[in-house]
Amino acid sequence: MLSLVLAVAVVLSGCSSSKSPKEALQASMSKSSDMKSYSFKGSAKFEDINFPQEGMSAEESAAMLNTFKNAELTWTGAYRADPMLMEINMQLALKGDMAINFSVPIVMNKEKIWIKIPSIPMLPIPETVVGKFLEIDLKKLAEDAGEPLPNLDVAKQQKFVNDMLAIVFKHLDEKTYLTSVKVKDAGLPEDAEVNQVVRFNLDKAKLEPFLKTIVEKIAPEIIDAISKNTEYRDMLGMKAEDIDAAKEGLKEVQGENLNKGLEEMKKVIKTLEITSNIGIDKKDFPTYYDATIKAALDIEGQSGNFTLKTVSQMNNINKEVKFEVGEPKGDSIITMDEMNKQMGGMFGADTATPSM
Repeated sequence: MLSLVLAVAVVLSGCSSSKSPKEALQASMSKSSDMKSYSFKGSAKFEDINFPQEGMSAEESAAMLNTFKNAELTWTGAYRADPMLMEINMQLALKGDMAINFSVPIVMNKEKIWIKIPSIPMLPIPETVVGKFLEIDLKKLAEDAGEPLPNLDVAKQQKFVNDMLAIVFKHLDEKTYLTSVKVKDAGLPEDAEVNQVVRFNLDKAKLEPFLKTIVEKIAPEIIDAISKNTEYRDMLGMKAEDIDAAKEGLKEVQGENLNKGLEEMKKVIKTLEITSNIGIDKKDFPTYYDATIKAALDIEGQSGNFTLKTVSQMNNINKEVKFEVGEPKGDSIITMDEMNKQMGGMFGADTATPSM
């Protein structure tokens, strides 16, 4: 009997301490600042798309729609905070009559970005540069432009995102947009190791109050928060005049202008359904995200619809992660100046290096 009572007490305490959807999201966003390394993967794909192509034949229109409908962008990569290194391998696959497959590995540290130049059919890229890594020296670009070096500190960027999301959550009505979903009912991949799923939903009926909340409450508070934080202004490259311009721009879309814009939007958007699942693991890390956007539009008498789905997952959080490429070195690198010369030579004349 004592064991039974203790078991019930444990279950009840667990139920009473469970987080609401908003609390779970806030906790996971805050926890994400503790991620010092991780691997990630994701994809984005039009599952359906149907839009008329004015000025095109039926065959051309069908070919274009078929290309987009069967296009899929996928990515894999890894991140490490100290020393900072991020690697992303992006792959684009176009199926059908215009089948194209190519990948673009991108590597970055605090001072440089390297982009591997792919061989893409129909694009005039010289074979002498294909396979090399185009090196973008952020420090040199900043010096030439007389600007400070861009801040690629992912931890600081995450803190900024968390602070901005805190403002969003403060004004977001939990009962209207958020629900908790059982993991087994959320339709997540088998390798998504999550303990809780929060679902965000937005449809046409909720869109107008959602946008009003953004324009009237969230955006002003975000602009004010950035204006008072020198670190965030520096990270975003914003000056005092940029803040003033943002405030003036916001005033222009508020009030009667906002109402007019919303009325026009409702005429264009016939149906809308946005559903997103955020998966949170047992340590409160947000390790999974997906979103499905379904919309039917009518633009100047031309009707169409599309369905877009994107998925993103993280694993190996705060563990040693594997970098497939690493920082390129030696002959595998081509500078911006060398790239410009190669591209200019292809057209039969030298192309001067543009000022950056």
